[in-house]
Amino acid sequence: MLTPQQAEQTLLEHSPPGELWPLHCRQVAKVAARVAKELEKRGCQVSADEVEAQALVHDIGRSKTHGPMHGWSGFTLLRALGQEETGRGCITHWLKGRAPEDLLASDHFSPAFVKRIFAALNPPEWCLGDSVLSFADSCVMHTTIVSLAERHEDLLVRYGDSPWMNQARTLAEAHENELSLALDFPVEDLVSPLHGDKL
Repeated sequence: MLTPQQAEQTLLEHSPPGELWPLHCRQVAKVAARVAKELEKRGCQVSADEVEAQALVHDIGRSKTHGPMHGWSGFTLLRALGQEETGRGCITHWLKGRAPEDLLASDHFSPAFVKRIFAALNPPEWCLGDSVLSFADSCVMHTTIVSLAERHEDLLVRYGDSPWMNQARTLAEAHENELSLALDFPVEDLVSPLHGDKL
């Protein structure tokens, strides 16, 4: 597992000049670390350093492709570097908690490939750290930290209305609720002071 410092170095090594996605990764890491540290303080089963490292490289697959396969590309890149555990975040931010049947229903993925994706998750169960990363990714619009609602309104404009995008919003809201329950206060209270922060 990479430390946040090592993840930042890995991000630097794979960031083409002029790309905005590395800045997006840093902003997602800022939100994720803030939430995970508070959860860690409350004794929840989450490692703030682990979540921050995953967040820093969650979009590293964009160094290979900006298409819908960037999550898998990022995982395979990190796996090749011997960092499969940190690469988990590349997959989980992409899946958002979807089940295999959700991917199969989209008609974009073969059953064999869906099996490979979920076999790569170790442990196979969705965990609290995955929800932190998914939520944090849903709070950064390009390079600006925003509310979950604003981020998903922007995604709707950019990618259009579809079952896939609607499910992404539903899952992000579920993760927001899960984190709020774990914290015993609205997770948005942690994020709202960062709204408008831009790199």
